[in-house]
Amino acid sequence: MATKPVTPNLEFHKLNSIISLYTPPTSKPSEKDSKHSKTDPTTIIFCSWMDAPPKSKYLNSFYNTYGNLYPHARIITISSLSSFFTTTPTSTRTNLFQPIVDAIDSDPVGNGERRIMVHVLSNGGTLSFVDVCTEYKKITGRLLDVKALVLDSAPGDSSVRRGFAAMSTGFPKNYLWYPAAAFTFLLLGSLAIANTVFGMRTIVDTARESLNDWELVDRETRRLYVYSTNDEIVGFETVDEHVKKSEEMGVEVRRLREEETGHVIHMLKDGERYWKSVRDLWADVE
Repeated sequence: MATKPVTPNLEFHKLNSIISLYTPPTSKPSEKDSKHSKTDPTTIIFCSWMDAPPKSKYLNSFYNTYGNLYPHARIITISSLSSFFTTTPTSTRTNLFQPIVDAIDSDPVGNGERRIMVHVLSNGGTLSFVDVCTEYKKITGRLLDVKALVLDSAPGDSSVRRGFAAMSTGFPKNYLWYPAAAFTFLLLGSLAIANTVFGMRTIVDTARESLNDWELVDRETRRLYVYSTNDEIVGFETVDEHVKKSEEMGVEVRRLREEETGHVIHMLKDGERYWKSVRDLWADVE
C-alpha cells in the first residue's frame, strides 16, 4: 500500500527567543498566478498559545496549511510563555517584541499594499497580539493595519478555575506537579483578591479589553471568533460577551461556535469547517 507523502515543515529564521520569520521562495505572485493570489495575505502573524512546543506537529500543521493556502505569504510566529503571566516584568516581556516592527515593515509589498492577517490562539496569543500592537504603535505612531483577525479559543477571563486549568497544562508530570500547583493557586488567588478588593486588573483581563481599544487596535479589522461550549479554559460565555461588545462597536464579526471540541483543538477536530471559516473571513477582506 502506498504511503501518504509527508509535507515538510516550513523553515523559520529565529529573530529572537520568541519571534521567528518564514519567508516563502517567492513573495510576489507572478502574472501566471490566479487573481486570488494577488489579493491573498502578504504577511500572516501567528500568535501561539501559552507554552506551545515549537516543534509540535499540531502547531506546525497551522503553518503548513497557511503555506498551502497562501503560498506567497510570509509567516511571523510569536511564542507565549507562562512566565509572561506570572513572574516576567512587563518591560522585559515587551522588550522581546522590538524586532516585530522591522519584521512587519519588511513586507516586500510595502505599507500601502500589504495585507496582514493575524491568527491568535488562547490567552497567550491574545497577550502577544496586544503586545505587537502596542510596540508597533509606540515605534511608528500608527495602528497596525491588520485586515483580518482570527481569535481561536480567545479571549478568556481571569477566574481562578480557568486560570489554573490553563497554566496546569505546562506543569511537570512528576512529583514537581504539586509545588507548581500550590504556587499557581496561591498566585491566582492573590490576584483574584487584589481584583476584588483593590480593583486591580489582571493581565488576562487587560489583554481582553485591549482588543476593543481603538487607540491600539484597528476597528476596521474583520474578525473570526472560533470557540466551544466544551472549552474548560476559555468559557464560551466570555467569548459570546466579547463578540456582542465588538459588534456593538461596529466591528465586522464572524463566529464559529463548536459544541464538542476542547481548548485550541478546534482545527484538529473539525479542520474542514475551521479552514473554510478562515478562508471565508479573508474573502470578506477581498
